[in-house]
Amino acid sequence: MPGHILHAKCTCGFERELWPGASITELYVIAYSTDARDLMTIESQKAKADHLMVIEDPWLKAQRIDPYAIPSFDSAWGPYRCPSCAKDSLQLWPSGNWD
Repeated sequence: MPGHILHAKCTCGFERELWPGASITELYVIAYSTDARDLMTIESQKAKADHLMVIEDPWLKAQRIDPYAIPSFDSAWGPYRCPSCAKDSLQLWPSGNWD
């Protein structure tokens, strides 16, 4: 099952590589940590059980609208709230796919 590689970047310097998608047995989502000071890829059932705020994979969302959509690697999705500076300045950049 496939997934996407996204690079989260904020002007404050915060960066994370995120890997939402599905393996044979698990579904992985992007979520803020329990204290909202970090962003991670986590198994969806764990995110739900821990009541974490989840960010929908924007690449997957675009593909639901247009199955043939290919993101521009020169533009990002966002803005989202940055877990480091708490401003709405975090962007998610497409970086690749995983399999």
